[in-house]
Amino acid sequence: MMPTLVKGDFILVKKYAYSLKFPITNKSFFTIAGPQRGDVVVFNLPSDPSIKYIKRLVGLPGDEIVYKDKELIINDELMPYRFEEVFRHPRQYGAHVYQEDFRDEQHQILITPSRRNVEGEYTVPEGHYFVMGDNRDNSKDSRYSDPGYIPNSHLVGTATKIWFNWDFENAPEWQRIWQTIE
Repeated sequence: MMPTLVKGDFILVKKYAYSLKFPITNKSFFTIAGPQRGDVVVFNLPSDPSIKYIKRLVGLPGDEIVYKDKELIINDELMPYRFEEVFRHPRQYGAHVYQEDFRDEQHQILITPSRRNVEGEYTVPEGHYFVMGDNRDNSKDSRYSDPGYIPNSHLVGTATKIWFNWDFENAPEWQRIWQTIE
């Protein structure tokens, strides 16, 4: 999820963003709102629900998603992006930060021009969602069979804030503390 999140970020998750659930059974008893495109969601991995993933929700049930030549198209609408800066990180050599216009909002994505990416056309099934990492060329997301499409029942909530940062190899990045996740 770089550049939105980096190694060492501790996050707050709003578990009641979409529904209220019974403890232990985790069954929903009251719907608050539906997931929206652009939400940064935490979900249980469909192949192993004990593992939690965090990605950006880009496709709702019934959406037609195309990812080709590093461009995201949702229901025949291109999500344009523009260059911001070269990303400086030892594990992401050659990556660039772009500002993506995602309908009513903007967020940063990371693209490595020299790296090959997974391309394809996808139709999101009913009751499922399509997610992608903001690090588009280095993300295990719905473009792959695992995790694939995310069932509604596997959504845990939305990531809202970075409450602390410390990757144990470097000093804490104090400027990241209490940042809103967008």
